[in-house]
Amino acid sequence: MSLRERTPGQIRQRRPLSSFLNDLWLGAQLALRGGREVVLRTVLTAMGVGVATAALLLATTLPTILEHLGERHAARMDYQVAEYPPPPAGDSTLLFRIADTDYERNPIHGRIVRAEGSNPPLPPGVTEIPGPGEIVLSPALADLLDDPEHEVLQRRFDHTVIGEVGPEGLMGPHELVYYLGDGELTLDNAGNRMTSYGGEPGPRGDEPVILMLGVVGVVVMLTPVVVFLGSAVRFGGEQRDRRLSALRLMGADRGATRRIAAGETLPGVALGLVLGAGFFLAGRPIVEAVPVASGLYATDVTPHPVLGPLVFLAVPLLALWVVLGSLRGVVVDPLGTVRRAERPRPRLWWRLLLFVLGISLIVVSMRFSLGGGLWVAMVSIGLLAALFGMTAVLPWLVDRLFGRASGGPLSLQLALRRLGAAGGGPTRAVSGIVVTVAGAIALQTQFANAWNDSTVEIAEFVEEVYATDEFGASGFQLQVDLRSVPPGSDPTAVAETPGVEEVLDYSRVEGVTDDGSDVRVLVADCSSLQQMADLPVCSPGDAFSGVPGLEPGETLMVGGGEEASAAPWTVPGYTGFEGPLVEHPWQGLGHSARDVVLATPEAAALPEGVAVAGSLWIRVDPSVPALEEELRAAVASLDPTAQVHFPITSATLPTMVRMRAALIAGALACLAVIAAGLVVGTVEQIRERKRVHAVLTAFGARRRTLVASVLWQTTLPVLLGLALATVTGMALGALTLLLVGFPVAFVLTDILIIVGAGAGVALLTTLLALPALLRTMRPEGLRWE
Repeated sequence: MSLRERTPGQIRQRRPLSSFLNDLWLGAQLALRGGREVVLRTVLTAMGVGVATAALLLATTLPTILEHLGERHAARMDYQVAEYPPPPAGDSTLLFRIADTDYERNPIHGRIVRAEGSNPPLPPGVTEIPGPGEIVLSPALADLLDDPEHEVLQRRFDHTVIGEVGPEGLMGPHELVYYLGDGELTLDNAGNRMTSYGGEPGPRGDEPVILMLGVVGVVVMLTPVVVFLGSAVRFGGEQRDRRLSALRLMGADRGATRRIAAGETLPGVALGLVLGAGFFLAGRPIVEAVPVASGLYATDVTPHPVLGPLVFLAVPLLALWVVLGSLRGVVVDPLGTVRRAERPRPRLWWRLLLFVLGISLIVVSMRFSLGGGLWVAMVSIGLLAALFGMTAVLPWLVDRLFGRASGGPLSLQLALRRLGAAGGGPTRAVSGIVVTVAGAIALQTQFANAWNDSTVEIAEFVEEVYATDEFGASGFQLQVDLRSVPPGSDPTAVAETPGVEEVLDYSRVEGVTDDGSDVRVLVADCSSLQQMADLPVCSPGDAFSGVPGLEPGETLMVGGGEEASAAPWTVPGYTGFEGPLVEHPWQGLGHSARDVVLATPEAAALPEGVAVAGSLWIRVDPSVPALEEELRAAVASLDPTAQVHFPITSATLPTMVRMRAALIAGALACLAVIAAGLVVGTVEQIRERKRVHAVLTAFGARRRTLVASVLWQTTLPVLLGLALATVTGMALGALTLLLVGFPVAFVLTDILIIVGAGAGVALLTTLLALPALLRTMRPEGLRWE
């Protein structure tokens, strides 16, 4: 029986492609053995899938990162878990004092420590407690101290280094941490005694603003990755359709054609998964070099044990869904495909339906009180639907505006013809940018308003704050409390610091009367005492007080504490005065003549061995460069435990600062994925048009005309997409602001910057693809297999 005599049913029964596995295997062979062009497109698909897979794996590490950070933070808890009243000193107790500071606006986690026995608790990452004058540094702080440019910091930490803090004791590789030993530290000037480090991780922030920022941030970062993944698996779509047409001509039915198309996609996806895992593992150590906040360790960036494997399952399923979905609009005929004939115009209704569905879900989450998990799910799905709906509307807009347009320069006509004939191909290449810009505008709108809400603006210029904080007749602005001043040191030497105009120093000691009333004794020279209160004429040997019932010659017990024993002190003859004391506005405790004794050194004659603390009043010129760091270094030479607090123009919640750092890191990673995807996508489109470009060049078309046409082909969808993204992003931003109860306000400057960055990335990636375009114009491009 000849082929002409067989019925179609007999042909289908005897056809070797009827087996599902055989169809997949044939498709895989076509992808790997279909010639150089087919193999190259398989590699491009693999690269695109690899980049997207690496990005998705990075996203799955977020729960692990938060878990590791929480564990390290809990492991080094000290004052949060210190007992009160303090336990008795023993062989396994440690005295510590908080000595946090900063350098060039970078926070420094510091502790002053003294072991009280041979078996003290060790801070995480520290192998031994430093002795007097010894210090243990984090690697980042050690690097700063080794740099000659940071000489002022070296003066602050001029101690013997005996070791480094290990990773288990740091929040990240860039965190600045030190533990300084101090043999003079006591419970009275330390305030804390502990027997062990560590506590339970605190509750995670679940404030609506922080939660919403996190949800929007994750959706905005991941949506471009998913969009790019969908574009990557459709590389070489036109050539694939023509190959499938040939298979139809050989007798394959439509079901077999779809299975072969799926099989042709699988090698690129499988290779892409391997490449994605490789990209992720190779790029993981790079996170330690990212200078955002304290940074992250490479071991922190570990995929979640559940979400990580889901990526390797979801990526192939998504790839197959995209490929099979793209075949629905293609009637593969034995003599060609409809993509080479008149293309039907895209429909709008389902595209708008997706966008409206997303907005509706967000609105519903605003109107009804939902549980935390359901609320997050509805907002996330709503944002995803709205963003994907926007990308679905873009091809329709391109078709309506450019699909039937004509006229203009030859390069523009070529671009318009390509936009009209290529369907969604050109728009898929820029969808990642459009989604990112829309999401970034929505995120930045919400974040800017949340930042303003969590920020207290004190003044526009720092000089204004210094003027507001002035106290005393001489206009002092700063007060520094000294707890352990070395014997023989001169606190007034701080006045030699550039920018310091005047320094006033005094000593203070706490006392108790017979009836249990607290009295503070302040000792200073006459010029200083007259700065503190409205006193009559003062000369050496004078004293002043207004404490009710306190008589000269009466005995006070002064200098007592948790460990120090109080000593008797005889109240000298004094002159009465009235009124409050002048105190620093930030540190003032409301002392007045009714609870203090002011005495000159000659009249005080405090007993030896009592706990005496000191204070400095400092007047500075805030316009002097490097004033803050120089003054910190000078004070640290007197008392390493002393902290200098400078006036600030604004203050922001630490949670928002950490959120900003996370968003910056995520934006950088997202931008890298988009740029890589655009380069690969643009190169793939250029290679698809290689023969056309070669023919046009052979017929006399100028190279600059073809280059300009490619630029037009990218620019027109980008400009249209950015306009659509701006409107969508502002709408989503307004909805999310209403969702968390903020007034709707937009920062136009930030919006323009985001739009400009999106346009810049599109232009840059197009320029990077120009070498591939120039190669397609060579005569070798006329060869065809």
